[in-house]
This record gives sequence, C-alpha cells and structure tokens, in this order.
Amino acid sequence: MNVVFCDIDGTFQEIGHEVPQVNFDAIYALQNQGDHFVFISGRGYAQLEELMTQMEGECDVIFSNGGGHKFVGEPVVYNHCLSLKDCEKVIGILEKRNSFYHLHINEGIVLKPIEQYQSNIKALREKFKPMGDLGKQIMDFKEDFFETQCLHVEDPLAYLAEHPEVKVMKIELMEADDAETAMLRELLNSDATNVFSSFTHCLEVVNPKSSKGYAIKEFMSDFPDAISYGIGDGENDLAMLEVVDVSVAVGNALDSVKAQCDRIIGESATGGVGNFIFAEIIN
Repeated sequence: MNVVFCDIDGTFQEIGHEVPQVNFDAIYALQNQGDHFVFISGRGYAQLEELMTQMEGECDVIFSNGGGHKFVGEPVVYNHCLSLKDCEKVIGILEKRNSFYHLHINEGIVLKPIEQYQSNIKALREKFKPMGDLGKQIMDFKEDFFETQCLHVEDPLAYLAEHPEVKVMKIELMEADDAETAMLRELLNSDATNVFSSFTHCLEVVNPKSSKGYAIKEFMSDFPDAISYGIGDGENDLAMLEVVDVSVAVGNALDSVKAQCDRIIGESATGGVGNFIFAEIIN
C-alpha cells in the first residue's frame, strides 16, 4: 500500500489559480488501486470545504498542520490546539508590536476590523511588488478574504474568553519587515508554542504537537507496512518531509525544501503532483 501526504497551497494548488484536473484524477486513481491520498495543510478545516466540494467523493484530511483531522467516514477531530493561556501570551506580544495577525479557529478565522491594518497591508503590497502580477494576485486574494470571509471582532482575546467552546488551531501573522519577522520568531517561540514560516512573509504559531511530522507518525501507525510519500513546497512541510519514506518537492518549492527531498517534480501550477503520482505510483 502507498500513502501520499500532500500539502495544498503552493503544492496541490497554486494560490489564486484553479486546481489542475490531473491532480484530482491522480487522487481517484490512487483510491481505485487501494492506496491513500491525504491532504495535509496549514488551512483550517473550514477553509478546506470549497476544495473538498470540487472532489468526486472524499479523502483523508489533516488540517492546521496537524492540529486536527477528518478521515473518510469519521467526524472532524480537533486536537493539539492552543490554550487560552498560550493565546494570551502570543496576542499580548503581537498587540505590543502592532502586528497584523489572525486566529484560525474551528469555525473559521477571527481578526480585528481590517481597517486597523491598512498600514500593514500597504507595506506587504510593497514587499510583494517584485513578484509582479503574481504578487498583486496574492495580496488581492488575501485582502479580499480578510475583508469578506472572516469574523471581525474588536478584541480577539476577549472573544476567546467569552467563547470557551472555541478551539484555536493556530495564530498566523503577516509581516513585511524581515528584521521584525526574525524578532517575532524569537519572541513567540517557547516550550508551549512552535513558530514557523508557512508562506512568504507569514509566520504561524501553533501547539508544538501541531506538526505535519507528528501527525504523519500518528497516521502511519495504522499502516506500518505502507510506503509513505510527502509532497510539499514550504518551511512548514519540512517536518513532513523528514518522516516519510519518499520526500518530494514541487518545482516552485523553496530551495531549502528542495535540498531536503529525494525527488523534485513539476510545479504546482502545471499539475506536478498529479503527473508525479501517475508516473511513479499508479500501477
């Protein structure tokens, strides 16, 4: 048996683009021969629903970088979340430094009114300018998402205190200044929180057990004789790539990711994932 773990943003799907049909076809082909395909993403489960509706059926999903999972035929499970105490510490630091942050919870994304972050967004747009049209598309997509698809509250920490049923999967921030990003990494990293980069100018703060590597070890304990593949592009995929049998980077992956991989395949925008699966794994 084969088990393919695949990141989404920048790997299975290029941000702002449609998913290449060959990627969906590869999932169906794997399942038809008795193998597993597992999405393993930094997205929360609520942000995966649109992608899942494009599929003909289901596949296993590990979301929030291992903070929770939804396996075929089973309910959604939230584990390895951030505690209210952890959130208080992290948010306190981010508020002091006027950081642009948002909370991934089990019901979506929470952030302060977007108007409060116009200077942050302007700086990010400048930082993305060297990327040309792609940089503009990314920022247009993100700004529209933050404006229209999120729950806006004046005080995110007060909201959490008033809603103890809410589960915080991660706290994400976007920062244009490289020196400030490095400082935030140092300030936010602790025994109770792990910090990593998930995308250009993005940092994520999670429970230390909310790791793609940890989640894969848990998943593979049920399939000890299977061959595991991991396909990714970013820093948050490194933990996954360290524990699978075959590590794979898409062509547009970070150089640091490519350096850790056994194979380099086509880019996300051209269906590198699906083409690799058909060429190497489908009987």
